[in-house]
Amino acid sequence: MASYQDHMVVLKARAYRDYDSLVTLFGLKSGKIAAIAKGARRPKSALSGRISPLSYSQVGLYRGRSGLETVTEAELVEGFARIAADLTRISWGMALADLVDELWEEREASPATFSVLVAALEALNDGRPATGTGLAAGWQLLGIAGYLPDLNHCGRCHRPVDNGPVEVALAQPAVYCGRCQSAERVAGRIQISLGSLRSLQYWVALPPKRLGQGEAKGQIKEECLGLWLRFARWQLGRSPRSFEFLNTVEAPDVSPRK
Repeated sequence: MASYQDHMVVLKARAYRDYDSLVTLFGLKSGKIAAIAKGARRPKSALSGRISPLSYSQVGLYRGRSGLETVTEAELVEGFARIAADLTRISWGMALADLVDELWEEREASPATFSVLVAALEALNDGRPATGTGLAAGWQLLGIAGYLPDLNHCGRCHRPVDNGPVEVALAQPAVYCGRCQSAERVAGRIQISLGSLRSLQYWVALPPKRLGQGEAKGQIKEECLGLWLRFARWQLGRSPRSFEFLNTVEAPDVSPRK
């Protein structure tokens, strides 16, 4: 049994019993943690508003004999209130939170993941381009988890990708240049323009504090958003509800095919 503190982002929260909340947190040092916040939904609770979804707080927890930890205190660092006021921004925030929740096991620490997630929420809250922010953070999180293909070299000839269109393979992540891609469309492979690949290369290389520099529009937005939704869903083995909501809000005309 032990008490500890950590800087944490709330990935999700749901009502439990009369006034409690069950929360999923992602901490800088602790990784993903499931916890109960007793009395958090009482109007005058000291936890009220400090452990709501997509908030960032310094959280105190108590680890007892059960697998579920208890939130004992929380000091709000940033509530990201402006995200909640914009449908596109909150849809990206929810999708990124679900991605982190799905990709990491409990207590699997990843400071890099925490940094990208907080930086993405800050960028969304500051009004930086939502699609560019979300796609950059989404691809970087997949990369930290080990799912990102080599975007710079062809998976077959191993030369730098300098012509297009290119193919992105989902099952064994790889990029195939215009010379090496299949003559016919193959299941589990998605074709994108060379310009879209260059955008992905740029977003993946951004330092977290520079997330949101560069927006996605037109064909690049359509291709990169559709690719990210399908690629992430393939790696997760399922499609979180937030992904479908994001697709509806961001690009109703971009329907990730099964």
